[in-house]
Amino acid sequence: MSGPKAFRIVTRAEIIAICRRSLARLDAAIETWASAGRRNGTIEQQDIEKVTARRDELRRLLDADRFVELQKQVAGEIAFLQADSERRVERAAEIVARSKRDLRRSKTAAEALLHRLHVLKVDIPADIRSELSGSTASSERLEAAMAKALMLLPSQEAPDATTDRQRQLAAKLSAGERRETLQEWLFRQPREMEDPALARVDALLGELRGLGIDSGPFSAHVAALEAEPPARRSLIADSLLLDLATAVKDGRARTRLVNQLRERRAELSEMKSPEAASLLAEIDSALAIPSASDEQELVKRADFLIEEEFKAMAAEERRRAVLEGLASLGYEVSEGMATAWVQNGKIVLRKAANPGYGVELSGGSKSDLLQVRAVGIGSSAEPRDANRDRDMETIWCGEFDRLKGLVAKAGGNVSIESARPVGQFPLKIVSDPGASHEAVVVERSHRSLPY
Repeated sequence: MSGPKAFRIVTRAEIIAICRRSLARLDAAIETWASAGRRNGTIEQQDIEKVTARRDELRRLLDADRFVELQKQVAGEIAFLQADSERRVERAAEIVARSKRDLRRSKTAAEALLHRLHVLKVDIPADIRSELSGSTASSERLEAAMAKALMLLPSQEAPDATTDRQRQLAAKLSAGERRETLQEWLFRQPREMEDPALARVDALLGELRGLGIDSGPFSAHVAALEAEPPARRSLIADSLLLDLATAVKDGRARTRLVNQLRERRAELSEMKSPEAASLLAEIDSALAIPSASDEQELVKRADFLIEEEFKAMAAEERRRAVLEGLASLGYEVSEGMATAWVQNGKIVLRKAANPGYGVELSGGSKSDLLQVRAVGIGSSAEPRDANRDRDMETIWCGEFDRLKGLVAKAGGNVSIESARPVGQFPLKIVSDPGASHEAVVVERSHRSLPY
């Protein structure tokens, strides 16, 4: 099949650009992973160092021209970081929810202990009473206060009808006996079933914390819900749960947008155009000041610019590779031909050893599909040697194989989409390109050709 051909070419420069984009996305994924881990306290410096070392190993694959391996491993690394970050966020949310449950239980136990001391008419120091009744104390402070308060209890609690004299005597007799520990006392306390509404609130508050969202605006509502009797909580919790769920949903959407902006920022950093620099500055502003601009619109604009610049670069490299390859095969290539190819949509290159023949190149401006065919150069009014034309088409087939080899040697590849047999169509005749690179087509036959 050595007649007209449609083919695709991927150059080494295009492959390297694809790999650099992949590495840029990996850098963005690492930034997102590390940022979430630091915020939630679920990551250590050694974790970051391991991931950074792994990233450096992948970069060395680019230097070693192991392009396919690099792209596969980068995709796997990004997927791992995303999954690991989600696991760490979930773990942080669980820790926050557990902390709130523990605090609530500690408050209940503190209230029970205060009540018991009151029943026994035990004098409670002001600082211990303050800690046990404080609404803002942490679980640790409450447990420390309860441990002190337990020391105030008689080792063997006497019936409520005993007199002060009897309690004093019991205290003397029990001097030196082992006292009950806080853990033992807590274990003996009746355990209430966890309130489903509060459990759901705890889970949502934990997720907000994992997303890096301040839950302060909900504090008053949560405190009011906790103060309600258990029988009423489920009736009045719906509004709070709805607000929390909305905040979590918005937080997730915002996190996704931030991650997308970081990824686009990383890719734009690989580009040198003024348009890329301008959009990069807008993204930096959006990341620094949340909701200061339409982040979703920025993502769309970035996607469009990245794709357009990549396509333009790839198309330029394809044209360059083809022209350089044909020049090395003895075709006349002069300065400005690449530009003429873009402007006119096609170009004709003369074969120096056979001035009456050449090749016509077209396509590649709006898609990555290129077209090439052998052509005769001259006038349609002049007689043609059909056998000679056929021989030149056959020779071109061998030269095209050599062109494929040159591209492969440079690190690219050529794949043929379609090819026509020699002689299926009469050889296309074009006027002498001369000083101009525009091919003026003069059909020798009125038969419709495929290109």
